[in-house]
Amino acid sequence: MIKENIYVYAIISTPLNSAKPEELARSMLGINNRGIILMPCKDFIAVASNTHLINLDRLDKKELAEFISIHEQINNRLIKDCDVVPMRFGMIVESREEVLNVLEKAYLQFKISLDKVAGKDEFIVEAFWDEKNILEKIAQESAEIQKLRKEVMSRGRILGLASKIKLGKLIFEALESRRKKYRENILGFLAIYFPDFTAGKLFDFAKDEIPNEIGKKMIMNYSFLVGKSCESELASKLDELQKKYKDELKFKYIGPMAPYSFVDIKLSVGNFDLIDGARKILGLGEKTTILEIKDAYYKLAKQYHPDKYEHKKDQAVLEEATKKMKDITAANEILNAYCKYHFSSLSLEKNQSYSLGKIDVENSIVVKE
Repeated sequence: MIKENIYVYAIISTPLNSAKPEELARSMLGINNRGIILMPCKDFIAVASNTHLINLDRLDKKELAEFISIHEQINNRLIKDCDVVPMRFGMIVESREEVLNVLEKAYLQFKISLDKVAGKDEFIVEAFWDEKNILEKIAQESAEIQKLRKEVMSRGRILGLASKIKLGKLIFEALESRRKKYRENILGFLAIYFPDFTAGKLFDFAKDEIPNEIGKKMIMNYSFLVGKSCESELASKLDELQKKYKDELKFKYIGPMAPYSFVDIKLSVGNFDLIDGARKILGLGEKTTILEIKDAYYKLAKQYHPDKYEHKKDQAVLEEATKKMKDITAANEILNAYCKYHFSSLSLEKNQSYSLGKIDVENSIVVKE
C-alpha cells in the first residue's frame, strides 16, 4: 500500500459568510480529484488533500500545469468565503502531525498575514503604451532629439555613428523618464484609495493582453489589496485614469484572486527567531514595554524614512533607506502582533514589562491541543 502524504493549499480564517467549513470542503476537489480535508489549528484552518505524490519534480509539463491550475482554483474559491493565506504551489508534508508542526513553528507569521489580508483580495493593475507613438510625442517635444535625427540622416551610416549612439541613449533616457512619471502619477492616485500595493513583473511585450491592441507594451504591473466589496471602486478609478490619459495609455485589471503577492511565509523561520530579529532591528532588550516599542519605532522611522532622502541624487542611498524603513515597519508590526495575540490586556498597558526571551516566546505559542 502506497503511503499517503498531505498537500496543503492554504491557511484560512473562519468562513466570513454563512457557509460552514465542512460545506466549503465538499464544494471542492483537490489534486487527482481527492477530497478536501480541513485541519483546525487553534484559531485558523489548514486546507489540504491527501496525495500519493512525494514531490512534483517528475511531473511532465501538462500534469504540472493541471496541478497548478487546481491549486489556484481552490484558493480562488476559498477567497469567496474566507480570509486566505495561500501556500506556494507544491507544499507536500508527510502527515497531519507535520502540518501542525509547520503551523506552530510559523504561527505568528500566519496570524500577521491573515490580519493583513482580512476582508481583502488581490487585484493586478496593468498599464500599457504604444512605444512608437510615445516616442514620436517625445521627439516632437525635444529639439535635441530632432537635431540628432537630422545629423544621423545627413551624415550616413559611418559618419553618423556617434550621433546615432547619442540619439539612442537620449531616446532610452526619455522613455524611462516618461515611464517613471506615468508610474508615479498612477500609483500616487490609486494609493489614496488602495494603500497596500506591491510591484509585479514587467514583460517585454503584451501582444495578447489587450484584445485588438497588438504591440502594446506593458509599462506598469502592480498588485493591490482591495476590499472584497470594492472591485467596482477599483474599476471606477481605472476609468478615471483612462479618461485622463485618453490615447496615451490603456489599463486593465485582473482579479479578484488569492493574495499571493502580499504573503511571504518563511517556514524555516520560527516564532522566536522572528520576534528576536524584530526586537534587534528596533534595538530593544529581551524585556520591554509597548511604550518602548513605540518610541523605538518612531525614533528609527524619523531617521530612515525615505522622504528624508528624496532630495539626494544617490539612488543607492535612497534604496538603502527604503529597505531599512521596510524592515523597521515590519519589526514594529511583528512585536505589536505578538503582544496582541499572546498577552493579557493588563500586559498591554504601556508601563507593563514583558519578556521576549526564547523560553517565554516558545511557551506562549502552542497550537496542538
